[in-house]
Amino acid sequence: MGAKKMSQKLFDYRLRSRTTKSPLFYIISFIAIFFFVYAEKLFSSSSILQTIHLTAQQSADELSLPQPVELTDSSNVDNADAFQLSRQENDEETETDQQSADELRLLQSDEPSEPSILEDASQINNDASQLSAKENGEETETVQQSADELRLPQSDLPSEPTIVDSGDASQLSAKENGEDDKEKEAEEEEEEEEDEEEDPLIPPENVSKEERMTWFRRQLPELKILKSSGLSLQFHSRVMSFINTGCLLLFHIIWLSPARSFGNRDFLTMDTLFQVHPQACLLILSRTMDSKRGDTILKPLIDRGFKVFAVTPDLPFLVKDTPAEAWLQEMNIGTKDPGHIPLSQNLANLIRLAFLYKYGGVYLDTDIIVLRDMSGLRNVIGAQSVDSVTRKWNRLNGAIMIFDINHPILLEFLQEFASTFDGNKWGHNGPYLVSRVIERLGSIPANNLRILPPKAFYPVNWYKIGRLFRKPENESESRWVESKISELYAGETYAIHLWNKRSRELEIEEGSVMARIISQHCVVCAGITRS
Repeated sequence: MGAKKMSQKLFDYRLRSRTTKSPLFYIISFIAIFFFVYAEKLFSSSSILQTIHLTAQQSADELSLPQPVELTDSSNVDNADAFQLSRQENDEETETDQQSADELRLLQSDEPSEPSILEDASQINNDASQLSAKENGEETETVQQSADELRLPQSDLPSEPTIVDSGDASQLSAKENGEDDKEKEAEEEEEEEEDEEEDPLIPPENVSKEERMTWFRRQLPELKILKSSGLSLQFHSRVMSFINTGCLLLFHIIWLSPARSFGNRDFLTMDTLFQVHPQACLLILSRTMDSKRGDTILKPLIDRGFKVFAVTPDLPFLVKDTPAEAWLQEMNIGTKDPGHIPLSQNLANLIRLAFLYKYGGVYLDTDIIVLRDMSGLRNVIGAQSVDSVTRKWNRLNGAIMIFDINHPILLEFLQEFASTFDGNKWGHNGPYLVSRVIERLGSIPANNLRILPPKAFYPVNWYKIGRLFRKPENESESRWVESKISELYAGETYAIHLWNKRSRELEIEEGSVMARIISQHCVVCAGITRS
């Protein structure tokens, strides 16, 4: 009877030991404690809690263990109570284990030892402990994975006030603004790169008129200069705002090429202009220079306080209510042949005339070196050459023109441009146009026009311009350089036209006439000579 009683107690002990040391027991206990303590903090959604409860209930049913306490949003059990309940249950289990151990020791002292049964129990306990330790490690990983899977996105978690340092907030805002600025700059740079692509105004070579007209009609959507859009719609308001800053004399130049091709030689026109006219205003009529790249080019002058401003021209506005308005309309619908000469050249001829008519002032080409104050000149055109016998001009040039607003002869020029336009003859719509109109009108007092001799703007003819760029090689050439400089300074020379088509690729050599003159008539004086 005693042996049977001992065997029954030993069996009960072994059963409890296996149950308490089972990995599944630890898993269920850990999950129950974890959700009792942290469920309300991690989950606010009742649907999630119900899912957890159902899962736990199914697991309990399968293991035939007591079911967990139902958790709902309205549960009144707080974290502290749950923790105390769990600790009380653990204490009771520990006490039960202790009692079982005491009973086992008592039995061992009163009854004869049974090595086979005790050794089996010890071996079972050791195996269970090792298995429990091994599975506990796997259990930890499993629980961690479960916790990670159950971790909700930030937007689903209960909102809690976030404390952000004002300095951190400012840095974050600045960073976001910086990223926005970078995106904006990237978009602007992309637009500028598009503007810097191959000039769409240059027609294909060696094609018939019909083929050229077909090409031109295809290009029309890309010819932004022929239409009012974007910045050009603000042209007049921007021009007037600039003029109203206080201009003693208004100059303007035109640049229809890409901004990247605006080089040191072109910059010299502005550089020498402001050395002679520091209180003047200079407008650059250019869509490509009205950009960040253009701002960079103009920065050396702006930083010195000079008034220079690039503005996108509005050609439809400029020619409105002038004889050239109908010509532009024909161009826009593709019925006017642009000719094989790049259209930009002839548009520059048109824009200078239209701008002078509507705003007045001084027009300059970008291959001009300004030497003398022009503020005393009004309604002036320069002669390029004169007859050697009669001393009467035989060709005029429009590289420099000075006119009052709404001067009537400018309307004559615009009429001539529209009615006789020929895009296949170089100079026909530019310098030759001025000569044709003035010759036809003759000396009419009502025109209030003054024609200056060649030395005023064209003191050196185009086929002799190269000599101004060369340094003297001997004494005779040195004397010529000194004589030429004195002639340009002492006479009535206001500017020197450099005939860019002939001189653009020439280097300004040290000691040459150009190097000497420019060094005395520049404010930035960058890149004058390269040797």
